[in-house]
Amino acid sequence: MSATTVHRLGGDIDLDERVSWCPPGVRASQPVSCYLIIGETGALLVDTGIRAHEQEVLSALRELYDGGVPLSVLLTRTEMECCLNLPAIESRFPIAAVWYTGGITVPRSHAEVRRVSVEPGASQWIEPHPGMRIELISPMMRLLPTLWVHEPETGTLLTSDAFTHGDGPAENGLAKFRWFTRAETGDIAAHVRSVVAERRISLIGPGYGRSFEGEEVAEQTAALSAAIERIGLS
Repeated sequence: MSATTVHRLGGDIDLDERVSWCPPGVRASQPVSCYLIIGETGALLVDTGIRAHEQEVLSALRELYDGGVPLSVLLTRTEMECCLNLPAIESRFPIAAVWYTGGITVPRSHAEVRRVSVEPGASQWIEPHPGMRIELISPMMRLLPTLWVHEPETGTLLTSDAFTHGDGPAENGLAKFRWFTRAETGDIAAHVRSVVAERRISLIGPGYGRSFEGEEVAEQTAALSAAIERIGLS
């Protein structure tokens, strides 16, 4: 049995026209999440949650993280729903390093800042803490530099702003990817399929929207990749 555990932190929001990634006409409740990976030699917080959930995130961290191993942060994107709670977290917990991608700086941090660059469609292994192996995947499904995070011991794939459609049609997760309608999207869809097919994935955890587990992993991967193909140029 794996000694590594993955925990969801965050809360729910009202999904409506006030939310930039909301599809037209949708009115629902939606979880917005960050994730804490705890291993034998360290802990890694993947994203930090939105400011509206600051207290929920801090409370969960106090419950789950006992300070017995070093804690680092990894930002899947340098967008607001990923990084805004970093100062609040750092003021209460010792942060060893902040990992991020892209060409802009992260919010104020006293920790070591480590920028990682992965070519779209490629992946790279890192060790945030000695012996803690994490695969960073740079998806072709992106607006700006983005990292998907694969934790191999638990078979968890954290997909940032992808796989966000929850119980709705897969197209609901593509509202922010409007450029797909002007692109040939076959390679993008193929990369989504290959990321899951080439790894033992038992859970997909998006930054917003519910997670997918077990048989849903293959089902929702097929649904999302087919939706990407449908909205692209034929």
